[in-house]
Amino acid sequence: MPHVTIFGSLNYDLVVCTNRIPQGGETIHCDSFATHCGGKGANQALAVRKLSSPKTVGVRMVGRVGQDAFGQQLKAGLANAGTDVSLIEEIPRESGVAVILLERSGENRILVHAGANGTYRPEDVNLDWFTVDSQGLTDYLVIQNELPIPVVLRAIELAYDNGIKIVYNPSPMEQSILTPEVISKISYLVVNESELAALTQEDFFGTDLSDHDALVGRVKEVHVKYDFKGTVVTTFGGHGTVYSIYGSEAIFVKPFKAKQVVDTTGAGDSFLGAFVGAVATGKSVPEAVKWGAAAGCLAVGREGAADSIPMLDEAAALVENEQ
Repeated sequence: MPHVTIFGSLNYDLVVCTNRIPQGGETIHCDSFATHCGGKGANQALAVRKLSSPKTVGVRMVGRVGQDAFGQQLKAGLANAGTDVSLIEEIPRESGVAVILLERSGENRILVHAGANGTYRPEDVNLDWFTVDSQGLTDYLVIQNELPIPVVLRAIELAYDNGIKIVYNPSPMEQSILTPEVISKISYLVVNESELAALTQEDFFGTDLSDHDALVGRVKEVHVKYDFKGTVVTTFGGHGTVYSIYGSEAIFVKPFKAKQVVDTTGAGDSFLGAFVGAVATGKSVPEAVKWGAAAGCLAVGREGAADSIPMLDEAAALVENEQ
């Protein structure tokens, strides 16, 4: 059975919903307040678990939380979904927290305090994290940028040196990490529109997102700029997705139509989780992108990050209905 290890952040989300974001020095009443388990690492671990069968994919989370109520809830949320949490450490400081300002339009602004997530050092990264009992090493490492960058670089290096396929979501974007040497170690580079702009150093402002040929051309530039021999997958929200496989053609995939957009916070993580789960079970990249798009479409119709992640059967039904 293939195994996926997610190394990343665990944050407790404090979500405020409002008609508009206040200006500097202004105080306004919000519409609602809610709390959710989150963090890009935890969200992606939960998404891989919920969007794949426990009988066909093993999922493990590596991370740190504080010795506080937030930390307990973060671990419990993953464990209750069937994720292996044995490598989530509890340390004597506060857990990571994200303050999310959500407008009724569905747009969000997020402030993150790293807390326990920020305590990792490069020397902490070790091969035991990627060892799956007597079955050898994990098949995939999923990693993001909500950890100290030197730690992210060390994890990528160690996984690559041991033949582990790396799925990298460079969010939040950190320009200093975007070097050909680092990118060359990645198997699947999964980015959104703004992250693609940073990779190619071309602003998308004013770009017609309905021009599919232009989007395909932009995505293909990653292969040229970094001599990248892996697969690039770029999500453009409600405008669709483009994937580009080295040595093959780049393809635009039309989006699923969301019934309503409530909250876009967890859409990207849902996409990635479904994509990874599909690839791990042997689906092709085109198939995996379709599963990711279905999961993202379902996620935007619900509030929260972790809470918006759909189940495998929900994504399956949407994919089947579109065929």
